[in-house]
Amino acid sequence: MKSIEITANSYAEALKQALEELGLDESQVEAEKIKESGLIRKKITVRVTQKVSGATLVNDFINGIIERMNIQCSAAVEEKEDAFYVSLTGEDTGVLIGYRGDVLDSLQYLSLLVLNKDNPQGKRLVIDGENYREKRISTLSRLAKKIAFRVAKNRKAEALEPMNPFERRIIHSALHDDRFVTTESHGEEPNRYVVITPKKPSFDKERGDRRNRGGHNNGDRASKPKSTAPSIANQQKPQENRNFNKTGVTRMKSYGGDMKKFF
Repeated sequence: MKSIEITANSYAEALKQALEELGLDESQVEAEKIKESGLIRKKITVRVTQKVSGATLVNDFINGIIERMNIQCSAAVEEKEDAFYVSLTGEDTGVLIGYRGDVLDSLQYLSLLVLNKDNPQGKRLVIDGENYREKRISTLSRLAKKIAFRVAKNRKAEALEPMNPFERRIIHSALHDDRFVTTESHGEEPNRYVVITPKKPSFDKERGDRRNRGGHNNGDRASKPKSTAPSIANQQKPQENRNFNKTGVTRMKSYGGDMKKFF
């Protein structure tokens, strides 16, 4: 953060000289008149200080931590409309990620506290290294769908291991539109976990129900009047069955096969 004091014949002249020396425009600084001297020819002293942006605060804070940890890593901050995005690069980036991102989450939490001192728009802060966040989202999404399939099939709820808020949101998001399971968080931090619970019949049962509904049409069957007189086919059927029993079954048995299992 740069700050200088300029004395000139007027406030405007002092401000102009300060901006030229700092290489900034008026929107990037804060100026205040701190002294006025002289009786005949007045002199105005103005202190001009560079404004500290949210990106600057985060950048200085994270890189300051990295420097004190004496590790080979650096942080680059990019400010967008929705959030501040911090990218960590270097040989020791894994140190700042930690086990399942625990160090990364702690660093993000502390950096957000610093950012909130000068964050009037309330923008989010996302810190990532070696594309860890995206990889973790992909891994947890696959895990959520795998467990959801097992829960729907077995009709039995399953509880996942404790996760941080970021990972729990991934699970909830992955199964938000699932037709067969629902998700809920239980417990207290830092041991809060997600429970996946069935909410509809399993896949096999639902498919079986659809087959049964499609294979029988009670309305069509009921609309056909039953005939009291036996048909010609029914009158001949006993004779056909007797012939079949005498000849057909004997020929089938001659091949050594048991045809009962096909009926």
